[in-house]
Amino acid sequence: MEYLKNHKKVEYIIMFMNKTLRKHIVETDKQAKSRFEILMKQMLEKNPIDEELKNTNPLEWTGLMNNYRHCAEEIIFKELIYC
Repeated sequence: MEYLKNHKKVEYIIMFMNKTLRKHIVETDKQAKSRFEILMKQMLEKNPIDEELKNTNPLEWTGLMNNYRHCAEEIIFKELIYC
């Protein structure tokens, strides 16, 4: 919503006036969550992180998972939000 309000003001106003803003935001959120799950699964299939690493070096495991998460979020922002 903030992105629409600050960068796509006309679209924001139109959706607000037509009372479709909330529906748009909810739908975008659902798409983003679904896309996030797909991207994380794909990244872990291509570059698996050993679950044993979670036990032996939890900081490295967390760093790798955070990196995947940030990459997935960036893709989602470019595909769904900033388009």
